[in-house]
Amino acid sequence: MARDTLHAPPFMIGDDYFELRSRIGTDLLALSATLRESGGDAESSTILDNLIASLKEPFVFVVVGEVNVGKSTFLNALFGQDFSSTGVVPTTGKILFFRHGEEHSVVPVTPTLDEVYAPVDFLRDFHIVDTPGTNSVENEHQLITERFVPIADLVIFVFSAMNPWGASAWQFLEKVHREWMRHVIFVLQQSDLRSPEEIQVITDYMGQLTRQRFGRDFPLFAVSAKKAFLARNAGIERERLLQDSGFHALEAHISSIVRHNAARLNKLASTMRLARQILNEMRERFVAGMHQAKRKTAVLQELQTERELQVDRTLKKILPALDATERDYHESVMRVAGLASDALTTRKAFQRKSTQEKESENGARPQSLDHRLFQELQHRTGDRWRQVSLVLEEDVHQFERFLYAQGRGILFPVDVTMPAHDYGEEESELRRRFGTHVDSSLRRFVIGLKLDEDIEPGLESARVTARWLPRLILPVIIVTALCGWLDDLTSAGIAFGAGLLLLAVVYLLTQVRLSNARNAILDKLEESSTTLRQMLSKQVTEDVTASFTKFLDTLNPAQANAAHIEREQSAQVERLRQLADSFSVIDQQIRVLTPVGK
Repeated sequence: MARDTLHAPPFMIGDDYFELRSRIGTDLLALSATLRESGGDAESSTILDNLIASLKEPFVFVVVGEVNVGKSTFLNALFGQDFSSTGVVPTTGKILFFRHGEEHSVVPVTPTLDEVYAPVDFLRDFHIVDTPGTNSVENEHQLITERFVPIADLVIFVFSAMNPWGASAWQFLEKVHREWMRHVIFVLQQSDLRSPEEIQVITDYMGQLTRQRFGRDFPLFAVSAKKAFLARNAGIERERLLQDSGFHALEAHISSIVRHNAARLNKLASTMRLARQILNEMRERFVAGMHQAKRKTAVLQELQTERELQVDRTLKKILPALDATERDYHESVMRVAGLASDALTTRKAFQRKSTQEKESENGARPQSLDHRLFQELQHRTGDRWRQVSLVLEEDVHQFERFLYAQGRGILFPVDVTMPAHDYGEEESELRRRFGTHVDSSLRRFVIGLKLDEDIEPGLESARVTARWLPRLILPVIIVTALCGWLDDLTSAGIAFGAGLLLLAVVYLLTQVRLSNARNAILDKLEESSTTLRQMLSKQVTEDVTASFTKFLDTLNPAQANAAHIEREQSAQVERLRQLADSFSVIDQQIRVLTPVGK
């Protein structure tokens, strides 16, 4: 609630008070906004609304004086606003209660009282009660003294410097209760029509008279409202006119009354006490909420960590299965190596291709190495990986039980019931999926070896060499015969021996190529052991991780929400801390402005 929003009167009358009130309003609005944003209780919200509304309560100035003493001119000068030119002052002999309104209007209240509404800024902070003259309607005296003087922050008796002795004004003052006389000040208007010496004599005598009749002094200010108004609006010789008008002292006194008004300052202090009580309750609630959010965040982080640790524990449980599978693979390799040897025999190297095709047609086709290896692996490892799937399923359910136990009241309602699981013989979706993925990995591994494709090139290489053996037999016989015919038997024997040696070399070369093909397949099988382990390890890790990833659908949103709440609560706590600091400064300012002993 900024001061400009309240449209304070010009010339800074009581500016310290209005600045303080504006700061209180701003802080109360901030506190109210925080309360509403956080869904606070309606009662506190209503209290804050009422406190904010009470800050706008204007000061009430009652202006009393006889007719033609210059009350209107005095008000024009005091507030820098020409009442008559704005149409604020109606032409009536009634008491006028000036209040702020969006439009000019006059509302009769009683036969002797009108409420006058006008869009004049200073009326937002000051309500003015203007009497038509204490010497005009005697019955009005009682209305003024009973209704307005008790609520007035200031009662201004305006006297004319030309005739300050009008009996009606003094008689009216007699009707004012002694308790309210402390709010009364005297203004000796039209002082510019008298010499300074005359003004001094008049003020001295008025002081003597009040002490005699009322037993007290009243603050008395001799002013020229005409000069003050000119200084306010004309701007010509402003400082000299304002100094000559005597308004400096009057304004300082009125500002002091506004600034040090004990009742209003006590009301501000009471407002601050209520506001601080609400603030403390809100801060306690936000601090508790922040701590609860922190605890929730910590629990959720522990659950996240436990989930990751459980994944590692499950993978460690599966590690022996990988080692055993690797051993089983080596045994399977030996069986498949035997099949490879059967496929790469000497007989098949010397066998014609057409003969092999006929044998295949007759059902004697050699067994696929890839298929046999896959069957061997399935047979040897199938039960083991089914047991692993049971271990995985049990670990998942165990973590689920842990999650429900630790997350009760955080992730789930306090009375939540954990879902039941059937451990019957029927294969669960998790086990079925895990088994399928393991089989798929084994199949992809075996297919990637391409063992069957390695048999034919090795056999063909040996067959090409073996074809030379029957081709060389006839030349050896011919050469041997020629040597025997042309030479002697010795030459024939040498030629025959050389021929046999050549045939032996071709045969041995065929055996070498068959052996190389068998060894290449065996080496490939042995070296692929690491690849099999890597493929299975990767697949198992993915499956185990995926099995526990489903819990992230519960944990991640809850963790994000808890962190969001913690940030919001922390921000609100900091916001309230700043407001509390501001409240402390305001409390100190109120104590400074409050008169001692009030």
